[in-house]
Amino acid sequence: MKMRDLFSILWCYLILSTTVFAQEPYNLCSDALLLCPGQTVNVNNIGANSTFCPNCEDDFSFCFQGENTIWFQFETNTVGGDVQVFFSNLIFQNGVGQGSELQAAVLATPNPCIASSYSLVSNCTNNETGDFVLNAVNLTPSATYFIVVNGAMGATANAEVIFDIAINGPGVVRNPTIGIGASTTVACVGEAITLVATVFDCDAQGNIQWFADGVFIGASSDGTFISDQLTQSTTITAQIDCFENCSETLISAGIPITIISFPVDAGPDFEIIAGESVQLQGSTTASNFIWTPALSMNNPNSLTPLVNPAQTTTYYLTSDNGQCAITDLCTVTVISALEIPNTFTPNNDNVNDTWEILGVEKFPDIYVQVFDRWGQLVFQSNGYAPVKRWDGTKNGRELPASSYYYVIDVRNENYPEVLKGYISIVR
Repeated sequence: MKMRDLFSILWCYLILSTTVFAQEPYNLCSDALLLCPGQTVNVNNIGANSTFCPNCEDDFSFCFQGENTIWFQFETNTVGGDVQVFFSNLIFQNGVGQGSELQAAVLATPNPCIASSYSLVSNCTNNETGDFVLNAVNLTPSATYFIVVNGAMGATANAEVIFDIAINGPGVVRNPTIGIGASTTVACVGEAITLVATVFDCDAQGNIQWFADGVFIGASSDGTFISDQLTQSTTITAQIDCFENCSETLISAGIPITIISFPVDAGPDFEIIAGESVQLQGSTTASNFIWTPALSMNNPNSLTPLVNPAQTTTYYLTSDNGQCAITDLCTVTVISALEIPNTFTPNNDNVNDTWEILGVEKFPDIYVQVFDRWGQLVFQSNGYAPVKRWDGTKNGRELPASSYYYVIDVRNENYPEVLKGYISIVR
């Protein structure tokens, strides 16, 4: 063997022989590791020690005394009963002078970690070298119990062991359940469906979360959830997190929901000038349909009626295929044909020097009059083309900055009322 190979072997041996395990937090009773039913945990008592003082956590004597203890705890369910604690896959460190047996017991204690309050509630074992079980019988419901584990003393040192630990049995096994129902399993698109969840044996409940084909759709705190947002057939499930300690997530069985839908489209929105008409562009595969409101509409039973609203109106197209009635909408926005500003600045800067009425070109017969505060006519015009716009003068003389009163007769059937208001000259 080459010298460098021998050196490598010696170096590896040195590393392995000097490896030190950090003391586990559950070395202390106050940090006892919580065990959850059905879960196996890998633990060890390597480097564990004991707390020596009257009535301290290790001041006990059952079938063994606490010398290098580690601690675990578990909670019984709401029924209580028998509990088994399983120890398996024991691996002893086999150091020189170390013991080779494991010791364990289940304790009840009204005052955790106070030795005088301990009572033994399981078999006490002090000579285990392989897999073994602690049996605790008739445990109280909804109570906390402790498991103390100790390595037996050898010639000079206590046993140090790596092992698996798990708990089971009717006293700790929990059987929470969640079931769901629906007000209907066949619905029209947009129809409200009431979903109800029933939960049993689930302490410290959180909100119930609802899913459609695995996609979150909402949450409820009281078990009832109402949704009108389902647009296609889907499977509904619910889930909830139970228990503050050893949390467990429950997922319900799925409920298939069939959503009935067919195309209904009220078409695009429109914007028109007051007095104009527009043809709606509805479509549907259903044989029965109707538009509402029918006001200012030539035929509510046509998919493409002509409408002439006097003001902005939302129209609804409702179609019925014999199973469901589905509605879509469009809006016709009506804007004024005339925009009459309430001020202008005739100061010869070529900006806003005349009173410009927008849209007036659509009404060639319009008649415009302006009066001062004493009711004297200062301007009038038949038609209001750009060359006829008021420039803030009367007979070529500039009028003072002030408010003036206007009267406009549009002379159009869509404007039967005379328009009146105030216009201010700003200089």
